[in-house]
This record gives sequence, structure tokens and C-alpha cells, in this order.
Amino acid sequence: MIAQYAPLGVVALLLAATLIELKTGKIPNWLTLLPFVLFILVVGAAADKGAYVWQMGLAAAVFVVGLLLFAFAGFGAGAVKLMTGLALFIPLQSGVTALGVFIASLFVVTFTLVQMRKFGVGAGSNWHVFTASKSLPLSMPLAITGAAALLFL
Repeated sequence: MIAQYAPLGVVALLLAATLIELKTGKIPNWLTLLPFVLFILVVGAAADKGAYVWQMGLAAAVFVVGLLLFAFAGFGAGAVKLMTGLALFIPLQSGVTALGVFIASLFVVTFTLVQMRKFGVGAGSNWHVFTASKSLPLSMPLAITGAAALLFL
């Protein structure tokens, strides 16, 4: 029963992370922990726990890549943890498509935010997304990817 609603819960968490990161510039640790807790509940309620081994392997690979992006490309630690939690729920057969959606949405979101800042949209705002010129919210492409992979793919 819980497994059928888990994707909706993950999408809701991603949307909450996006709003919080747009406002504050950070993704709280308690929020990045929730996908892992939800995954533990799903696995605990499952009859065949072995079916989730590949999901954990995919998440481990995403975490390693995320650590490299954190170290060399400026990804935030909260985004890496959120990306790893999302990977626990993306079906293995949708992984490559989800990666493509993430890369495309990363470019679109980055371009859009840079253009918005360039034209002064949000000037005088206290939202972090408009006040920090070198910071880009990675939770937004993650939310787009999560919604696409969990609800449509």
C-alpha cells in the first residue's frame, strides 16, 4: 500500500526542497533524510525485498557521482543527498531517461535564472535565488526530473 503512494511523497518532498532552496539557498538536512526514511518503509513493507537491490546500487552510483560533482563542480551537499534519495525511487529502466531529463532541465533552469537576474527580475526581493548571483538551485532540476521519472516515465 505504501509503495504506490511513495512516488507522490517523493515529488512533494522535492517541491518542498525547491521552495526552501529558492528562498534560503540551502536544502535542510532533515528534508534530504526523508526520501531515505520513505525508502526504508517501502522496502520494509515489500514482500520481495531483493527487488530493491538494484535501486540501492543505482543510488550508490549516483552518490559517488554526486560526491565528485560536489568536490569539483560546485554542487551543494544537500543537492547530492537529495539526488541520491531520488535515485532510490527511479526505476532502473528509467534511469538513462531520467538523467537526460535532469541534464536538460539543468540547462533550461540555469539559462532561465541567469536571464531573469540579467533583466533584474526579482530586484529588491529577499529570495536567495535572486540575491545570490553565483548560486543556482539544483533542487529545481531535481524536482522536474523526479516528477517526470516518478509520475510519467
